[in-house]
Amino acid sequence: MSDLTDYQLLKRFCAGDSDAFETLVARHKRMTYNFIYRMVGNRETADDLFQEMWLKVLRAANTYRPQAKFTTWALQIARNATLDHFKRSGLRRHASLDAGTEDGEGGFAETVRSETPDPDEQLLSGERLELLKRSVEKLPQNQREALILRIYHQLPYSDISELLGTPEGTAKYWVHEAIKSLTENLQREE
Repeated sequence: MSDLTDYQLLKRFCAGDSDAFETLVARHKRMTYNFIYRMVGNRETADDLFQEMWLKVLRAANTYRPQAKFTTWALQIARNATLDHFKRSGLRRHASLDAGTEDGEGGFAETVRSETPDPDEQLLSGERLELLKRSVEKLPQNQREALILRIYHQLPYSDISELLGTPEGTAKYWVHEAIKSLTENLQREE
C-alpha cells in the first residue's frame, strides 16, 4: 500500500479500508507530531493533540481535495487543533526551541550545546539560548508560526503561505521580520 498516493489512500479509507488510513498515519506521523510538539513544547499535550488531529482528519477525509498537498492540509488540521487547545486552555502559544523530535533527536538547545564543547562557551550559549527562547516567544504569532514552519520543518514558502492563509510574499516577509527581530534582540543583549 506504500506505493499509493495520499489521495488514493484517503479514497480507499473512505471506501472502508482501515489499513489505508493506518498507512497514511504512518507516512505522516513524524512530520505532524513534530509540528504539534514544537508548538506546545510538552510531550503529553502533543500526544493528545496528535490523536485529536488525526480524528479530525478521519472526520474530514471526504473534504480533502487532491489539488492541495496532503501535507499542507494535514498541517492545517494540526495547526487548528493546536490553536483550539490554546483557546480552550487560555494559555499563550509558544514555540519550543528545546523540543527535539518525537524520536528524541535534538532540539535547538542540544544542537547549540553539542557545537560548543568549552564550558565557558556553553555557559554563554545557554544564556544566549534563553534569550533566543524569550525572543521567539515574544514574536507576533504569525511570525512565530512562519519561522517554525520554515526553519524546523523546512517547508517551502508556497506551503507556508497556503497553511497560514496568506500570500507567499507575506510569509517570506514574516520569516524575514522574525529573523531580523531575533538578530536585533541578540545583538542588543551582547
